[in-house]
Amino acid sequence: MTPWLLLTPLVLPGLAAGALVAARRRSAALVAGLAWSLGAAEIGALFLLVAAAARHPLVWSAYLRADALSAWFLLTTALVFGLVLMYAASYMRHVPPERFASLPWFYALLFLFLGTIVGVYLAANLGLMWILMEGTTLASVLLVGFYNTERAVEAGWKYLIVCTVGLALGLFGTIAFYLAAVRGGIGSSSALDWSTLLQQAARLGQTPRLLELGWVFVAVGYGTKVGLAPMHSWLPDAHAEAPSPVSAMLSAALLNCALYALIRFHQITARALGSGYSHAILLTLGLLSVGVGALLMLVQRDLKRLFAYSSIEHMGIIATGLGLGGAWGVYGALFQVLNHALAKCLMFFAAGSVRERYRESRMDKIYGLGTAMPLTAGALVLGGVALAGLPPFGLFVSEFAILRQAFVTHAWVGLLLLALLSVVFAALVRHTQPMLGGRPATPPEGPRASRGGLLAMALCLALLLLFGLHLPACLERLLRGAVAVIRS
Repeated sequence: MTPWLLLTPLVLPGLAAGALVAARRRSAALVAGLAWSLGAAEIGALFLLVAAAARHPLVWSAYLRADALSAWFLLTTALVFGLVLMYAASYMRHVPPERFASLPWFYALLFLFLGTIVGVYLAANLGLMWILMEGTTLASVLLVGFYNTERAVEAGWKYLIVCTVGLALGLFGTIAFYLAAVRGGIGSSSALDWSTLLQQAARLGQTPRLLELGWVFVAVGYGTKVGLAPMHSWLPDAHAEAPSPVSAMLSAALLNCALYALIRFHQITARALGSGYSHAILLTLGLLSVGVGALLMLVQRDLKRLFAYSSIEHMGIIATGLGLGGAWGVYGALFQVLNHALAKCLMFFAAGSVRERYRESRMDKIYGLGTAMPLTAGALVLGGVALAGLPPFGLFVSEFAILRQAFVTHAWVGLLLLALLSVVFAALVRHTQPMLGGRPATPPEGPRASRGGLLAMALCLALLLLFGLHLPACLERLLRGAVAVIRS
C-alpha cells in the first residue's frame, strides 16, 4: 500500500500533462473538463497520502518518504491547486487555440509544475530534493512567460537565471553537508539521506566549519527560491507578468516548497551544531525580508507587484517564526504557511479579475472598483484585512503565535514586527482605498468576474475565516504533528 500512496500523486501529474498535450486539438471545454477530472484525481490522491502520513511516517525505498511535516505542506498544495483549477477554468478561456501558449499547454505545464513540487515534499534524499527543486524552475518558467510579451519573456528569463544561480549555491551547500557526513563516518550511500543525517547529526558536528559553510550556502540558495531578501529580485517581475492562476501557484505553492527544503536542512544543522547558529541566520533573513517587503509595498504602482512584495514580507514572517524557534514560533510559522497560501490565492484571483475587467493593473489608473466590481472589491478589502494580520482571519492567529514567541524570546523582535506590520497595513489602505471610489475615465469594458472566479475567492475567504475562528481537530492534530517533527 505504501508504494502506491507515495507514487500515485507523484506519477499522476506527468500522465495528466501527457494526456492534455495529446488533447491539444480538442475544444477548450473538453480540455478544461479533462484538466478538472485529472486534477480531482490528483487532489484525491494527495488527501489520501496526507491522511496516511499524518498517522505515521511512510517510507518506500531510499528515496521517498512522507511524515507529518510533508503532509502539512502537501495539504496546503492540494488546496491551492484545487482553487487554481477552479479559477483558471474561466480566467484562461480567452487564450487563442493556435498559439504554442494555448490552453492544453497551460494545463500540461501546470500539472508538471505540481508534480515537481509534490516530488520535493516526498524526497527522502537531499540530492534528489535539489534535482526536483531545479525541476520546479524548469516546469514553471514557461508559465511565467506564458503571454509571450516582451515583459513576460524578460520576467521568465530573470526568474530562470536568478533561481538557477541560487540553486547552484544550494547545490554547493548540499555537497558540503555530504562531505561533513562522510568525514563524520557516515557511509557515502547514506550521506544524503535526510533521516540518517538527522539521526546521526552529531557526526556531522565533527566538522563544524564545513557544516556552517554548507548551511550558509543552503540558506542563501534555497532562500532565493523562497523569495527572502536580498535574493528576492526575481519574484515581483515573475508574479506581475505571469497569468494570475500561475501567480497564485508561485506565491502559494512554490515559495512553500522551497521553504520546506530549507526547513529540512535547518533541522539537521540545529541538531548538529545547536540551534543558535541556524536560528540566527533564519531570524536575520526573516526580519530583513519583512522590512524590505513592507517598505517596498508603500511605493508600488502595479496591483500584482503589490501582492508580490506582500509575499516577500509574509515569507519573512514565516522565517522569523522558525528563527525564533520554540513551540509557538514553529506553530505560528507552519500555520502561517497555510493561511498565507489561501490569502495570496484570494488576492491574485481578485487582481486577475480586476486586470481582465479594466485591461490595466496600474493602481493609479483603476477607479470606481466598488461600483464596477462590488464582489471583487469586497474580496480585495477583506483579503487586505487578512493580509494585514487582523482578526477574525487565520493570519491573525498565526502571526499572534509568532509575536507571542517573540516577546518571550526576544522582545525587540516582537516590537519590530509590530512596527513593520503597521507599515503593511498602511500600504494596503493607501493603495486600495483610491481604487474603490471615484469614476474611471472610460467605463471598463473587459469581462466581468466569472462565477467560478467568484466562487474560488469566496472559498478562500471562508477557509481564512474558519481557520481564524476555529481550526478543525483533524487539522490541529496534523499541525501539531508537523511542529513535533521540526522540534524533535
